[in-house]
Amino acid sequence: MTEPDIGALVRDVQDLQRRVRDLEQRLGAGAEPAAAVETPARRADAAGANATEAGPRLPANALPAFGRALLAIAGAYVLRTLTELGVISHAAGVTAGLVYGVAWLIVAARLPEKPKFPVALSAVTSVAIVAPLLWEASARLNAISSWTCATVLAGYVVLGLALSWRKDSAIVPAIVSVSSTCVAALLLLATRDLYPFTLALLAMAAALEFEACRGREGGWRWLAAALADLAVILLTFVVSRRELPEGYAAIPAHAALMTQALLLVIYGASAVARTLVQRHCFTLLETAQTMAALGISIGGAAVVLADSANSTAALGLFALVGGLACYVISFAVVGLRIKWNFRAWATFGLLLVLVGTFLPFSGSRYWMLWCGCAVACCWIAMAFRRPTLGLHGAVYLLLGALASGVMGQPLSRLFGVEGGAARWWGAALVVASALLAWVAVAISSPGETAHWRNQASAFTFAAVVTWILAGAATHELVAAWPGSGAPSDTLGTAVLTLLSVALASSGMRWQRSELLWLVYGFMALAAWKLIARDFQHEHSLALVVSLLFYGGTLILLPRILRTAPVD
Repeated sequence: MTEPDIGALVRDVQDLQRRVRDLEQRLGAGAEPAAAVETPARRADAAGANATEAGPRLPANALPAFGRALLAIAGAYVLRTLTELGVISHAAGVTAGLVYGVAWLIVAARLPEKPKFPVALSAVTSVAIVAPLLWEASARLNAISSWTCATVLAGYVVLGLALSWRKDSAIVPAIVSVSSTCVAALLLLATRDLYPFTLALLAMAAALEFEACRGREGGWRWLAAALADLAVILLTFVVSRRELPEGYAAIPAHAALMTQALLLVIYGASAVARTLVQRHCFTLLETAQTMAALGISIGGAAVVLADSANSTAALGLFALVGGLACYVISFAVVGLRIKWNFRAWATFGLLLVLVGTFLPFSGSRYWMLWCGCAVACCWIAMAFRRPTLGLHGAVYLLLGALASGVMGQPLSRLFGVEGGAARWWGAALVVASALLAWVAVAISSPGETAHWRNQASAFTFAAVVTWILAGAATHELVAAWPGSGAPSDTLGTAVLTLLSVALASSGMRWQRSELLWLVYGFMALAAWKLIARDFQHEHSLALVVSLLFYGGTLILLPRILRTAPVD
């Protein structure tokens, strides 16, 4: 190809490129008006689509599901009409209605799990047939006994749970459990026949706990637990009354003991299975319900057996053994793998030991056993490096000191509160127990975890000892005062301020932070006493002495505490 031919070819290509650009520009200019025309229409279509999406939409298959539900209710009314007309007997009508309601429960369980709306509506339809039928047959017509009604309700819940095992669905169990437990509770109140419906609620609670142990937990489980607790409490209250309340069916004492034992077995077994076998962590609700079951069962049994000393002693022994078992589970079995489980089982042990040492010796010397438990707990805590036991020892000692009455004696000496005769031998026993427990906590390894527990225990022991000593010292000073006009309020202020100085000095010398904490408490107590007692009851000279003691202590304490206290 010659050079002119190449030049002509280049010109042709350039001309073609120019023509293509012109064509593209014309097409773009024509598209803009089209877009301007089409945009409002498109926007209108989009707005309509959005409006359709935003508006109320029924679930899939909703209308057919509603239709089936209405047909089912119509069938139930047909059975009711036949019964009212006498075509079939009441027993046959109730039986047919129950079979009909259970059939719809089976339909709900066999439906595909999705969509959920038809399943839920079929289950509600079943409940809408069974619940009113049982209410009328039991509470209004007396066509069936309370025992039969309670058995049917419990069986209905178990059937609803069993039908859902294959698909592991939660819709049917939730509807059946909530409705049946509420109906059982309402029938319990309406018929005032407590025993059968309490057993029904316990059976429902047991079934739901079994489901929880299988890994199928639900919020309806706690409704059944709460209603079972309340039913057992009401039954225990009625049985404990000397005269049966009007309208209530007679209940033997062993019925109350049976329900209390069942409640304890259900939630005790659930706690063991979930925390020891399956290694689940206690939830807050599980901990609270287990504690409630312990309190309701053992406390209720103590009320029912109050007139029998031997039975009460046996119950106390049972609680004591259970408390020791809970301590073994907490420290030896659970350990620190799951800290919440460890603390929950230890708390159960604490409560059961308190009850077990109280019941056999109620009104006697049970507080001595609590002081002994305090010493034992603290020394075991020191030996096995378990500060939680030391904290429990502080609880035992504080409760023992309060139960003995010695904690109220300083109030009468320092603040003029009326109290009984001084029991200094009891005070000496409490102080000795506190000192022994305090020593065990003080010599515990400083490298322990949860050091705050040791500090809290030591603070409790120190507070009990110094409080009792303050009352004893004031009592002795007033008794030794010549004549009968002793300035008791001034002497009490002097004791509190001198004790504050002694606590500050000892705390700094021995590096005991709990003693330094007590200084602030005793000084605040002395200030309140100075205002409320000394200014009101003491003469001028005695008041001057009180002010000198308190003011001098305020000047002296900063000098003693000039070194920062150890934590």
